Amino acid sequence: MSAPDVAVIGGGVVGTAAAAHLAGQGARVTLYEREAIAAGASGRNSGVVQHPVDPALVGLYHATVEAYRALGSEIPQAGFVLAAEPAGLLLVSRRLDVVSLLCEQLRAAFPYLAPEVLQGEALLAAEPTLAPDLAACRLEAGFPIVPSAPTYALATLAERRGATIRQGRAALPAIESGVCVGVRVAGRTEPAGAVIVAGGPWTSEIIDPSGAWTPIRSVWGVVAETAMPNPPAHVLEEAEMDEALGAGHLAPSAIEAHEDPATTPRFSLMTAAGRSVAGSTFLESEPVLAPWVERILQRGASFVPALYDAPITEIRVCARPVARDGRPLIGAVPGIPGLFVCAGHGPWGISTGPGSARLVADLVLGRDVDIPEAFDPGRFSSPRPGGGAQASS
Repeated sequence: MSAPDVAVIGGGVVGTAAAAHLAGQGARVTLYEREAIAAGASGRNSGVVQHPVDPALVGLYHATVEAYRALGSEIPQAGFVLAAEPAGLLLVSRRLDVVSLLCEQLRAAFPYLAPEVLQGEALLAAEPTLAPDLAACRLEAGFPIVPSAPTYALATLAERRGATIRQGRAALPAIESGVCVGVRVAGRTEPAGAVIVAGGPWTSEIIDPSGAWTPIRSVWGVVAETAMPNPPAHVLEEAEMDEALGAGHLAPSAIEAHEDPATTPRFSLMTAAGRSVAGSTFLESEPVLAPWVERILQRGASFVPALYDAPITEIRVCARPVARDGRPLIGAVPGIPGLFVCAGHGPWGISTGPGSARLVADLVLGRDVDIPEAFDPGRFSSPRPGGGAQASS
């Protein structure tokens, strides 16, 4: 009876949100984090809660915004409060045709975001930091935040509700006779009625150490944090940046990649707590930082000229957990009773993670949960108990 009801593996925004929700519903919860809370992408991202354009993710986003508002109300002393209104998002480009197409598509899909095309004097009046030769689609979206703040606040809430957080403890699911019975920590089994793996880019190897089951891979991001004297008021993103924007869900035939993301960064810039963070990169292997920082600042300065001379305060790199089809895995791990997964959000973890965590937590609690088929972990192969993978039927 001293064993926790639920073990959560991973101390990012998803794991801490799951632990907080479970503990708030009366479950006994232990969260295991091999390094420290927010040590991965949850603490090293650019820092913006963003509305996705993939329709499958929109419900998760709205649930996440609701969770953040409740979090700020319940424990304001934790230092995380989501702004009442978005800062505004400008999708910028030197191609008016791309901007116009995005606005048209977004207006049809999400009219409540109030998309409008801005250029020339109207654009510079709205955002005077921009270069004069740009056009933009403006949306009522984008909440800049300190990247690690929601994860720390969720961890605080989880502990306040009675969850135990064990940092510096690597854990793996304990599988016996094909059933998950708890976690293996420091060579011994700690029993649990259910285990949720929210291990970010390491989720696949946590569930299947053999390496045969790999629905989630690492995509690396580098950002440069700067102290701009007069930073942009809006969140800025390059209109062609379909890796983050999800433009492929809108009009992929009209938005063409103009540079190779393996050698050239995309542009993004957002400001929170007096620091402006520039990115973005989508790299298949861990990068050497120095040349990428220079490329990020050079590209950013072509959109916001003052960026290049701004003092650099921090350089961050992290591996984002990207599922093979770009959508997270949320639900029961096929073929292994008692084991659940919530991971693979890519660059959308901070914007959709807590909404996802609530779904999988309610599933563990035995509630009637409608998880969209697009997030079913069974859409990929199934890991074999004890390692290996088997084809899904």
